[in-house]
Amino acid sequence: MKSYIERVIAEIPLFFNHFSQCLFRPKRFIQQQSALPEQPDEISKGVEFLILSFLIALFISQLLPEAVNPVALPADDAAFTRLASSALFDLFLLFFAAAIAFGCLRMVGVASSFSAFFRLFAFFCGITMVLLVFANALTNIAMIDPVVAKSWIQLEQSAQALQPMTARLLCNTDATGELVADTATSNALQQQLQQAQVVYQQATERTLFLLGAGLQALMQLILLCWLFIAWFAYGKQQQLSSGKIVLSALLSLGLIYVASILLSLMQTGSQMMALYRSCPTS
Repeated sequence: MKSYIERVIAEIPLFFNHFSQCLFRPKRFIQQQSALPEQPDEISKGVEFLILSFLIALFISQLLPEAVNPVALPADDAAFTRLASSALFDLFLLFFAAAIAFGCLRMVGVASSFSAFFRLFAFFCGITMVLLVFANALTNIAMIDPVVAKSWIQLEQSAQALQPMTARLLCNTDATGELVADTATSNALQQQLQQAQVVYQQATERTLFLLGAGLQALMQLILLCWLFIAWFAYGKQQQLSSGKIVLSALLSLGLIYVASILLSLMQTGSQMMALYRSCPTS
């Protein structure tokens, strides 16, 4: 871990240079980057920036952790392997998202190379990754209210208590795959869910919760507008009309959404298989 910290520190000046230009002058940044001669290592440079952004976001999250979903630094080799695997998986997802977005741009007439597009894509994704750490931490404001904090702890405990009951319910299926009614388990599960719903509603109606959630939503909206400005600037740089730029954005969002659903189904299938393997045999 020490080597990674040293690498981050060494790259911070260059990161802040790109960060400030990209954040405050996205149009000018895109023009400057598009004017650079094409290099054979553009994709690797984009990947390096994404990795650096991930590490910086990880270290910032240690000083400004999200109260309801804190991220811990790996304490041993096994934890490091899980973190590295998750980061590598996310990196591939971003690469495929970039490929989908570039394919949509090609459909409306963009003639530039994928490597040049991916470098810009990586810059904006990396900066978004860092800014989302601050956006997610805004929900910590709600935890100043003891009612919200204690309610959230109770919800976390309820979620852990629901896991074995849900597993028993899902394991109890007939030959056709239909769930077989287990009155005791079903009643207990329904009661737990009703209690959790009451606790959740009590927490989400508190003023500080609404304030934190509102600020988080506002920052996410600002980020979305910033990304749309960058997308529009790239389209104009590629001599696209406004209609084609909007069409490419909608196509990209739609295809990425469909891909995310497909990925979710794949992950759900893997999780269900693991659950069924743990079911008691009759």
